[in-house]
Amino acid sequence: MDGGYLGKLLFADLTKGQTREEPLDDGLLLKYLGGYGIGARLLYDLVPGGADPLGPENVFGIITGPLTGTPAIVGSRYEAVGQSPLTGGWGDANSGGDFGPILKMSGYDGVIVTGKASRPVYIAIDDGRAEIRDAGNLWGRDTAETEGTIRDEMGKDTAVACIGPAGEKKSLIACIINDLGRAAGRSGLGAVMGSKNLKAIAARGKHRIPLADPEKAQELRKFYLSRLGGPLYDVLHNFGTSGLVEALVAGGDTPVRNWSAAGTQALPGAARIGGDALHKYEVKGYGCWRCPIGCGGIVSVTSGPYKVGETHRPEYETLGAFGTMCGNDNLESIIKANYLCNLFGLDTISAGSTIAFAIELFERGLIDRKDTDGLELRWGDHEAILRLLELMGRREGFGDVLADGTKRAAEKIGRGAEEYAVNVGGQEVPMHDPRFDPAMGTTYATDPTPARHTQGSEGLVPPGFDIPQRDRRNYQGRGQDHRAMSNLMHVINNVGICMFSFLSVDYHSVPAFLTAVTGRDWAIGELLTIGERIENLRQAFNLREGVNSRKWRIPGRIVGRPPLTEGPLAGLTVDIERLVEDYFEAMDWDLTTGQPSRARLEHLGLGDIAEDLYGPPSEAINRRQPELHPMP
Repeated sequence: MDGGYLGKLLFADLTKGQTREEPLDDGLLLKYLGGYGIGARLLYDLVPGGADPLGPENVFGIITGPLTGTPAIVGSRYEAVGQSPLTGGWGDANSGGDFGPILKMSGYDGVIVTGKASRPVYIAIDDGRAEIRDAGNLWGRDTAETEGTIRDEMGKDTAVACIGPAGEKKSLIACIINDLGRAAGRSGLGAVMGSKNLKAIAARGKHRIPLADPEKAQELRKFYLSRLGGPLYDVLHNFGTSGLVEALVAGGDTPVRNWSAAGTQALPGAARIGGDALHKYEVKGYGCWRCPIGCGGIVSVTSGPYKVGETHRPEYETLGAFGTMCGNDNLESIIKANYLCNLFGLDTISAGSTIAFAIELFERGLIDRKDTDGLELRWGDHEAILRLLELMGRREGFGDVLADGTKRAAEKIGRGAEEYAVNVGGQEVPMHDPRFDPAMGTTYATDPTPARHTQGSEGLVPPGFDIPQRDRRNYQGRGQDHRAMSNLMHVINNVGICMFSFLSVDYHSVPAFLTAVTGRDWAIGELLTIGERIENLRQAFNLREGVNSRKWRIPGRIVGRPPLTEGPLAGLTVDIERLVEDYFEAMDWDLTTGQPSRARLEHLGLGDIAEDLYGPPSEAINRRQPELHPMP
């Protein structure tokens, strides 16, 4: 293609200590776009079935998209990929900031890492030249120290994606941090880097990202910037995602006390941790690379026990995980928790949820001070929450029990702890309640990376896209609509733009920018089919690893079994089985095995995957052609 890609990947073999370049084939780009689309295709081929996610056979990658670093609205994203040690299946994680565009400007569309180094290393990319460098002086350091040291070595214009002590110690909820506080948070991929003795990937460079029609791309940017707006944009621009807290707690979307309650009556102090309250601590605004929304912020706590210098403002998910989930309305402690998670390299959703789980176990008498290193864990005890978080980040004492998330902790603790471990497939559930929006339940229970709120649902519809907004008790037609929105979200993630821009401007901007940037005409129907191809490939990766979403335990608490007796969600139960079956039928996946039909795989151009699942083709195979996506 004429633009959007640098046209090559960097491969780093840590076992041999060698790097090499490989060209990106246009056929691969046309079928998978970028990000975890390309990642899933490469890793399906490179990672042997049955590999240990923390072994040298696993492959780790960071891959950008064709709109990363271009005039597209918020083209700042990259995807980290690898087999997840947390779920055992496919793993990916998305992050913004400056790292994605700068990686691309260093000369590569992505980096693929194989093997395991014999000692700590980092990968340094300097304007198209790559080498594997010793990181012995970085091992044991937090992410801020790591980024600062590497930038001192390579130059202040260097972007760094790294792990902290949690990733080094292979905590299964460890994440990757770039720009001091942007996180590729989910799937436990920080542990994969740690298992490879890979401390960081650092990049700098001034390669021009080619644009097929730069004038048209700039014209489109100006056009869509003039139309950027709406209620969501206003909240994000003024408060960031923290501005959603009060309304979502009041409506019941934000879980309270480990999903045992919902609503403001369950946490009367919710306003003390929302957007207005955070303004008091804000030093300046923050935006990812060339972002016109600017939903981030830099905050500081200048005095008291939770004194923190300038650090990233907590996002909604973090305010929920360390706030409402833990019964905690002390905002300064949540700012400190967010700061510590960034330094340790811990996913805030999983870390806060795991602490909430431990608090409930203590409250119910299933664990006591003998188990918790003397800590008394109570709802709202912010001092104990932070002490426990530090133990988790260092894998010390009771923190070692919790450092791999709720599923493994419940297995270690026993005594009925599993009942209170709110996860799907091993991954903690985000701060959006399916009883408030049943579409989230479908996503949590069916996406190959379970319990993810950013993988698309019929509840998250961009302007102009023809999908009706339903009452939460209306289940009619949800399977097909969920299919369309899930597939569209895969496109958004893999082209390298932010979901907030996608939800703030007309969805036609996506094919328009792709056409101007790459020089090839794109239609939304074709893009939806690519999204479906990516989803089926991720599903096939899971099936090969013995991961079947139909066997995932769906915690009763997140679907109202039993229903709550008070608050905005009182009496509500989600028919999760119907939602899942409707989606599987829309995708043409077997309702028991989760296996995509041969006809669907072949029609999506995944014939080799069909052979892996079904064996060589036979004339007896049903050759019906499933309907793909028409133009909306």
